[in-house]
Amino acid sequence: MTLAEYAAARSTHPQALRSEYVQLFRDSTAAPLAPVTRCEEHEGVVKFCLDVGSGLETESVIIPMDSYRGSKWHTLCVSTQVGCRMGCTFCETGRMGLMRNLTIEEIVTQRIVARRLRHQRTSLPTRPYSYFRDGIRNVVFMGMGEPFDNFDNLVGAIRVLNEPNGLAIPLTQMTVSTVGRIDGLQQLADIVRREPSWANLRIALSLNASNDAVRTQIMPINKSAPLAELQRALLDYPLARRGLYLIEYVMLAGVNDSVEDADAVADWCRPLRCVVNLIPYNPQRDAAYATSDDATVFRFLRRLRSHGIFVKRRVTQGRNLMGACGQLGNPELRRPRRTNRAAGEPVDSNPA
Repeated sequence: MTLAEYAAARSTHPQALRSEYVQLFRDSTAAPLAPVTRCEEHEGVVKFCLDVGSGLETESVIIPMDSYRGSKWHTLCVSTQVGCRMGCTFCETGRMGLMRNLTIEEIVTQRIVARRLRHQRTSLPTRPYSYFRDGIRNVVFMGMGEPFDNFDNLVGAIRVLNEPNGLAIPLTQMTVSTVGRIDGLQQLADIVRREPSWANLRIALSLNASNDAVRTQIMPINKSAPLAELQRALLDYPLARRGLYLIEYVMLAGVNDSVEDADAVADWCRPLRCVVNLIPYNPQRDAAYATSDDATVFRFLRRLRSHGIFVKRRVTQGRNLMGACGQLGNPELRRPRRTNRAAGEPVDSNPA
């Protein structure tokens, strides 16, 4: 809860509970949390899973970052669902189907557990408090699930994470990644118009194709949100004056990585204030695609730059932990498949 919600639940004034609320959120040992079911580390990347009952677990990743200027920090990738119903064919989570939405508590808990893990592994001071004292500067909603598919709990979690008397994470340090839920963008836009500070929340979009035919093939959401409509929704969104969209583009060998694809992506991005992030495909178990080689990735990057598009190549981290982009999702939790008795064919028990 935010401080105001916490006080309302206790039928008292927020100021009367402020000290108690601050203690609960800022003391890393103040409250019991969901148990860590798995925790793995490789080359500074930490992937941890939390028990959320009924045999299900969240997956979160702490990722070390550094800039060309030498500064270092960490980013926390959090989940909003267990599984996902979007069905993107290059994504391990999409192959799970949707298990269930996470609550506000379960989303926020991932950030608090990450803080505990960081303090256990380092000698970082715990006082005075600041949201990045543990080295985690950014929270990105890019883990399991489509954030806009769990819209109310997503917004509630952002409010709690942003609460000045609690974790106090600036909206500028949080990023919501969507496959292109236009209705979600419109709902978020309504919040921004009512609360202008929310324009500082960062938006990332998984594009991953240069035309509707390919995007529909690899991302079923494109049937209801084709590229032209998606572009219009982004142009209509009340982006902060200096804000930029992060356009994520997973590179699939022989599918979306040609020079012609780069030209079409540049045409689509040109009206938008954005930066394109090229992501070499991270193989899944029984991978259906191959990763574009470095020469192809850099040819694509140079082509976009020749069109005046701001573009970067994401450094791959966490592959060995199945913690990189598109790899989250315990295969043991996948929805069981039943047999269609009439046709004798397997049918997904979660067709949504």
